[in-house]
Amino acid sequence: MKITFTKKVHEYDDVYSFFFDAADVSYKAGQYTHLRVGARFDFLGSIREMSFASAPGDSELMFSMHVGSNSKFKEKMSALQPGDTIGLFGTGAHVELPERGTGSLVFIAGGVGMTPFRSMILAAHKTGNHQMTLIQVQRGDFLYRKELEPLVSDYTAVRPEAFADTVKNVAEGRNDSAIFYVCGSKRLIASVVKTLNRAGIEKDRIQIESYK
Repeated sequence: MKITFTKKVHEYDDVYSFFFDAADVSYKAGQYTHLRVGARFDFLGSIREMSFASAPGDSELMFSMHVGSNSKFKEKMSALQPGDTIGLFGTGAHVELPERGTGSLVFIAGGVGMTPFRSMILAAHKTGNHQMTLIQVQRGDFLYRKELEPLVSDYTAVRPEAFADTVKNVAEGRNDSAIFYVCGSKRLIASVVKTLNRAGIEKDRIQIESYK
């Protein structure tokens, strides 16, 4: 299907959020989709898997990304003008909110790994069913911090040097059946999962979304 570009917002450094008309687009919090910009035959330069940063029911679709790599796809995204259309297809999920219950949720993300978690935190906040903890690791600015910090029960912004100890302390301090969500680079994910396992968090309580 086609979606219509509405605006681009600078978040920090080379990270921008791109907004599109949400009409007729159905998705769940935490899901990803595929965006096609430009010619159909230019597969590698035109298509990327992207997580929804927007929450279901929002008036616009939102996707956030680094644009500094100057890949063909990102150059085409950066060149979009209001009213331009791109393709959207192949929506799916690697992570998802519980369909029922009121358990605790712990989100652990690095950099733009916050993208699917913005969608999930906004959706969970609307229902009011879950106590949420958010740990963000970043060298510079923390994506969506001003918006999301007031929505969670516990928020920690941490630099890389203190990240492992922070995750360890949060995991070891849990005496509930919290679900842990992790998103970031392969290195970050491997480190977090190892720390969670050592802290006694079972594999079925960890959901992972990795950078593509």
